[in-house]
Amino acid sequence: MKISIATDFSSRSDRAMDRALQLGEAKGCTVRVINALEHLDASQADWDKLERKMSEYIGDPPCDTESAFLEGAPPLAIARDCENQKPEMLLIGPARYNSLGDYFLGTSVDYVLRNTRRPVIVVKQRPRSPYRHIFAGTDFSAGSAHAIEKAVKLFPKAEMHIVHAWRIPYAGFQGDAYVGDEIEQGAQEKMKRFIDVLTDRVPALKEATTSVVKGNTQYAIMQEIDKRSDHAGEALVAVGSHGTSGFRQATLGSQTSDLLRYLRHDILVVNTAEADN
Repeated sequence: MKISIATDFSSRSDRAMDRALQLGEAKGCTVRVINALEHLDASQADWDKLERKMSEYIGDPPCDTESAFLEGAPPLAIARDCENQKPEMLLIGPARYNSLGDYFLGTSVDYVLRNTRRPVIVVKQRPRSPYRHIFAGTDFSAGSAHAIEKAVKLFPKAEMHIVHAWRIPYAGFQGDAYVGDEIEQGAQEKMKRFIDVLTDRVPALKEATTSVVKGNTQYAIMQEIDKRSDHAGEALVAVGSHGTSGFRQATLGSQTSDLLRYLRHDILVVNTAEADN
């Protein structure tokens, strides 16, 4: 069993590397550290210098490691390596910092997420502790169920919290309180049916907490994180890579994109294309 980490040796990759080594030690598996170079850069590379740089970057790891230099467009090479090596998961840093959000569509991170079937963790926080809580948003679809099941298998010791966000459609035209009450009650009933089906397949989910929250998905998840976790580094948000409104491999679902862009927590993205079909 392996965990892969993609790095460009920049500071935005450091946290992903630290988390990968922590997970490698906890799971007793090998961490594969990959660095990709464009063909032109590879043809002019000082390979001895790169090998030393890789060795210094890995340092004195607490688990077995292996390293690989890939040639080609980095996002394509990283995605292809994941499909060939089939690691349990891939860790990457966010695309960029200090702008409207940590994550932008169209970046190499976006490409990797869209073009690998392996679970990917976008690491934003320093790994001060293991992941103790997983927060999974759900729209009660097969895709969200698949993402939750995969998260439980990857992190069986973490507490699972399943969150559904609801809104009143055309709220400005529906001022009566009973409309919101009916929608919330319907969401509670759907959540119960959803959990009943899930726990039949994954008995460990009997211990999961569930929440039905008025607002958008980002707000609902943030509210649950603030309520249940002590610091950002122990919380992992689990999402499916595709929505239920026509999104497939061509793009990420819009809610997933928003969470990647604005949440400051680590995010596990599970490919749900097969589950959605």
